[in-house]
Amino acid sequence: MSDILVVMPTLNEVDNLARTVGRVRQQIPHADVLIIDDASSDGTSQLADKLAADDASVSVVHRQERGFASAILHAFRHAIDAKTYKHVVTVDADGSYDLGTLNDLLQAAQSESLDLVIGSRWVPGADVRNMAGRRRASSWVGNLYSRSLLGTSVRDLTSATRVYSVSILRSLPLDRIRSEAYAFQIEMVTRVAQAGGRIAELPIDYVERSIGKSKMRMGDVLSAGAKVTRWGVRGVRAKPRERGQSDR
Repeated sequence: MSDILVVMPTLNEVDNLARTVGRVRQQIPHADVLIIDDASSDGTSQLADKLAADDASVSVVHRQERGFASAILHAFRHAIDAKTYKHVVTVDADGSYDLGTLNDLLQAAQSESLDLVIGSRWVPGADVRNMAGRRRASSWVGNLYSRSLLGTSVRDLTSATRVYSVSILRSLPLDRIRSEAYAFQIEMVTRVAQAGGRIAELPIDYVERSIGKSKMRMGDVLSAGAKVTRWGVRGVRAKPRERGQSDR
């Protein structure tokens, strides 16, 4: 068994899944890949099973529930319970993020003892292409707003391409995390920072998907903004907690 787990949540990604798994295997050939499929109706479930049958390092979890956050949390708990994994890598199945630098993120986490490495679209060296102007503005402004309220220097709080150390995951109150979608990504950065984790960003290229349908909903953006506002008002900050400070 590998000491690296790559988790890939899926929902109706039959046109992208095999290519994304292939990119992961090229970058981190020694990793285990966990596909978590949320009752896809387009053949993704069957394709995931075929990929697992052809590659012993690939496994599949089929769920009836849906939700990005619950899928990632499932993988976190699996990695902790397995007691053999040292890092969990999270990737989107749609292929928008260029996974050609995935090994660089992992190497940084390993060599620099980092607890969270984010493939960032909004740091120098990153390249974002074909993203609609409104979506680009929403992401940039949303990150700026969240960064300001939570007191963090992380520029891409919502990126889906990340490497977590399992040691930091063990220290987090995973059962208390209720956020979804973008708010979940922001909360995870905040939780890692509050636990004293070391966080870094590396540039990643992003090309808006050309195949399949985006799962992004404006409601997710608004919900994330509302949650960040509530956290900011309550004094939640993405900084190490002082001794005796209660969980928020």
